[in-house]
Amino acid sequence: MRKYLEILLLIFICTACSDKGRFYSKEAENLPLEVKIERFDLDFMSMDSASLAEKYPEFYPLYVRNILEIPAAEVGKFKADSAVRSLFADVEKEYSSVEDVEKTLTKAFKYYKYYFPEKQVPKVSFHVSGFNQCVVTLQDRISASADYYLGKDYPMYSSVAYQYEVSYLTREHLPIDVMLGWLSSEFSTNDYRLLESMINHGKLMYMLEAFLPDYKMSEILSYSEEQFAWCEEHEKRIWHSIVENKELYSTDWRTIMKYTQPAPFTNGYSQEHSPGRLGVYMGWKIVSSFMKAHKELSLSDLMSTTDAQEIRRYY
Repeated sequence: MRKYLEILLLIFICTACSDKGRFYSKEAENLPLEVKIERFDLDFMSMDSASLAEKYPEFYPLYVRNILEIPAAEVGKFKADSAVRSLFADVEKEYSSVEDVEKTLTKAFKYYKYYFPEKQVPKVSFHVSGFNQCVVTLQDRISASADYYLGKDYPMYSSVAYQYEVSYLTREHLPIDVMLGWLSSEFSTNDYRLLESMINHGKLMYMLEAFLPDYKMSEILSYSEEQFAWCEEHEKRIWHSIVENKELYSTDWRTIMKYTQPAPFTNGYSQEHSPGRLGVYMGWKIVSSFMKAHKELSLSDLMSTTDAQEIRRYY
């Protein structure tokens, strides 16, 4: 009997280890799709403006006008600046190889294409923005500002980023921001109340959890493990506070920002332990409860369900 139980236990353990989640699909992972990062950042420093405009007809003028925010006539002067050259050199050194990033994004976009076959997979590129923004989306492209992912110990971050952001300015976090940026552009919504905003953010987190199965949920949420543990411990308290303070159906933009925008903590909660974006965390929990109650639904079905009150009913 003991040996029989040991065999059953071994079978259970092996089965648990092979369970890659509800949306794991061998077919998805075998799709003939490969993400190759276009190195606009390297081309920008090595090619003249005419060649750049020919190779990147949409992105290059946007880059100069909207990201660098300089006149086209001053591109040469910009490139010659010693600080600019130093920053580009740091990016080139950190990303001399991008195979790990390409591998992660390839897997994520395979799942994206598998569950949303009607959607296009964008071109992915790197640029240097001078710490202006993390990702930029066009109709058929998403570009990551690689200078925002040079590692938490990069010296310049102490003067250009908030302290609570620095831990996630890493190459490991770059694929998360790329996928979030693209999903946000493809599934844009009208968040007119806090409830809608929470659930729409929660849908994005739920998809990221499916598309990036090798990441912890704390990493996807941009939380430390301690912050995530605090949220898990105080989940019911957070929910009751939102409801009791009559914030759930608030249309006040300040309330929505309080719960969904990056911050060192969320006002009204522990400044020492609570992270920002508690509404995003709660949105993910609500969506997860809804999908747990509806195991027949696909990710496409989830994104087609626009009744926030119906989704909230299952939490």
